[in-house]
Amino acid sequence: MVIEQALQTPISNGAFEQIDGLDIFVRRSNPEATDVDVVMIHGLGGNSANWTDLMHLQAERGRTVAALDLPGFGRSEPEPGGDYSLARHAGIVIEFLDSLPTPVHLVGNSLGGAVVTVVAAERPDLVATLTLLAPALPHVKFGVEKLPILLGLAPKAAELLEWARGNQSPTDRVNETMKLVFGDPGRINPLRHAEAVQEQTLRHGLPHVWHAFVGSSRGLGRGFLPWRRDYLWKRLDEVQAPVLGLFGTQDRLVDPSIAGRVAHTISGGTVVVMPGIGHCPQMEVPIATDRLLDAHILGQL
Repeated sequence: MVIEQALQTPISNGAFEQIDGLDIFVRRSNPEATDVDVVMIHGLGGNSANWTDLMHLQAERGRTVAALDLPGFGRSEPEPGGDYSLARHAGIVIEFLDSLPTPVHLVGNSLGGAVVTVVAAERPDLVATLTLLAPALPHVKFGVEKLPILLGLAPKAAELLEWARGNQSPTDRVNETMKLVFGDPGRINPLRHAEAVQEQTLRHGLPHVWHAFVGSSRGLGRGFLPWRRDYLWKRLDEVQAPVLGLFGTQDRLVDPSIAGRVAHTISGGTVVVMPGIGHCPQMEVPIATDRLLDAHILGQL
């Protein structure tokens, strides 16, 4: 009954917080709490609402949870200088973590997985455990479904995407995205779908939307280059915290075959491949994801 209630609990309202000079939108499971146990970072084109079910389930376990909208995503203010690099995104997260009294259990999905990997490598003192859900690490599939990401590397990409997608209704955009990231669209929670449409409606037509998407795509792409300091496999190798990696066999964006390399790269932790699951296990199978995260936090995996 408690689990069923968590999955039907409305999205947390959240509030803006000043982080490194930007108005960053933060959803907290307990806005009155001074400490935070778990911090969650969304993926490319996503927002903090993607964590709603997992936030509620972790809160039922007695943990305080916070989920951030990265700059230019969700409700957060865009970067005035257009810096959407991995280093800048990681810097925002580090600034937030620095304001907390104790190290946190850090969780990231897709682009967020890349961002939190950089955070954990840069500041091991801030991270108790690291959880990567379909992290955007080098060796990502490229197909028709990834056209927006490929367009993100082209000149005038933001304008191209605005032209290609600008006439989509918020509902159509959400439907397209969920079909892409769910292994089985039949698992979509109707309440979360309605909330996603509401969030997308708030962003519809904002001038910075595609600039943030394109800038973050390019920033992520730089992390795929082996000669760069922010090469993501190198950064993962530097992580000291215990790592949980979750991958889905039906992921259309991140090739689950990289799970083996993750297991070989991390110094300690566990990698799980989930049959039939897509790119966002926290949305598609939140109960299973919650149980794995809980076991990881408790050191029981």
